[in-house]
Amino acid sequence: MSSEPGRLHESQQLGTHIGEILRPTTWSEAVELYEASPNALPVAGATDLLLDLSRTPDAEGSGATLLDLWGLPDCSQITISDDDVVVGCGVTHNQIIGSPNLDSALDVLRMACLEIGSPQLRNRATVVGNIVTASPANDTISALVALNASVLIESVGGEREVPIRKFFTGFRQTILAQSELVRSIRIPRWNPQTVGTWFKIGNRTAQAISVVHAGIVLEFDEATSLITKADVAIGSVSETISVSKSLSEYLVGKDLDAETSAAAARIVASEISPIDDIRATAAYRTSVTETAIRRALIDLSEFSTSQSRAVPLLGWVANRPTPPQLNLSPTTEVACTVNGSSVAAQIADNSTLLEWLRTNASTGTKEGCAEGECGACTVMLNGAAVTSCLVPTAQADGSSVVTVEGLAEGSGLHPVQQGFLDEFAVQCGFCTPGFLVAAAALCHENESPSADEIRAGLSGNLCRCTGYYSIVEALSGLPTGRDSS
Repeated sequence: MSSEPGRLHESQQLGTHIGEILRPTTWSEAVELYEASPNALPVAGATDLLLDLSRTPDAEGSGATLLDLWGLPDCSQITISDDDVVVGCGVTHNQIIGSPNLDSALDVLRMACLEIGSPQLRNRATVVGNIVTASPANDTISALVALNASVLIESVGGEREVPIRKFFTGFRQTILAQSELVRSIRIPRWNPQTVGTWFKIGNRTAQAISVVHAGIVLEFDEATSLITKADVAIGSVSETISVSKSLSEYLVGKDLDAETSAAAARIVASEISPIDDIRATAAYRTSVTETAIRRALIDLSEFSTSQSRAVPLLGWVANRPTPPQLNLSPTTEVACTVNGSSVAAQIADNSTLLEWLRTNASTGTKEGCAEGECGACTVMLNGAAVTSCLVPTAQADGSSVVTVEGLAEGSGLHPVQQGFLDEFAVQCGFCTPGFLVAAAALCHENESPSADEIRAGLSGNLCRCTGYYSIVEALSGLPTGRDSS
């Protein structure tokens, strides 16, 4: 509580609600709307934006205006040409992960996408949103910097393309001018003599903000196998992503062996200016950066790119339904099919899908953290598992939603529900609805998940009673070949 009488602590203050949603039907219209409403907030997956709004008091009380880009078809495309791969501003992390054989260069980006949050968050969070947020801890940025990507920016005044290395001007700051939108990211395709990798050091294996992350891309001479080009980008150690020019200069012209790798790692450790924060000390960051860079370079000395591991996507789908309405406000009535039944109600004060569901349809869906960290509010939106606390209600208009109440058919339990009962995988029960929905999405995608696949698929769900062993047992060997969407 605040020490000042009558003054609320910041955790007690209400955030900014959503007052209006502008929904363009084409990219050109989006650019024009943003010029006419420069204070509007562009939004696609909304996972970062809704958090920012919840933590920002609404001084004027008028609410935020959103420019909704989520439903624009051309924004959710990945385009491949002979020279590059273009990633639209609505492309999600799971879309990158689930689209193999795009180009070997994107394997480095895919490694970074695998470490973003949880499967539920990756079904919503976008790669462009990760760079526009501009936190040095955002994992995909170091991959994109190492890949020499560029950012395509548009406004009514025209277009410009900026190297991603020049896109960031400081902590959470970019070169974007008023009314400019990022349309896409362009990534050059590799030649056969290029290899790369990406790594992350965190305090836990899932849902962890990086202590250090880095992307490394090397080109070799085909005849001599000597390094001809080196790009190393390091994140989460300072206010912006750092590019090691000294390391690049040192590596060019050398054979990549254990001795070269160790010397290069020492150069990086001496060059960075790490920070102390809640996740790690500067001294630890220096030490772990040297060790991790050395190991990564030794792995690359075998002239091979690390294989991206397969992970559950929990129902990711490429197609997004066309929104049935254009501009919306709190008085607008939205309609969803919830557990097979039509539900229509005003948005009102329910800025998130979680709030709207609990007010109008489903009390089984729980609010745990309201930050996308615990997974208690997981529902299936158009077949994909998402954290409903980070989905704007307006973006669910016209969609199909399945909550924990919709898993069972008639009097028979869904197999994952029966499995939880059989293995006593329920303790206090608060987290259970989210676990069940995520588990149903996992088992619909993979009828016989291994223990590791179960842990990966449920990495976005936290049990405060620590009942994880029973949950894994409950999902092992279930007959779940039925359609749970």
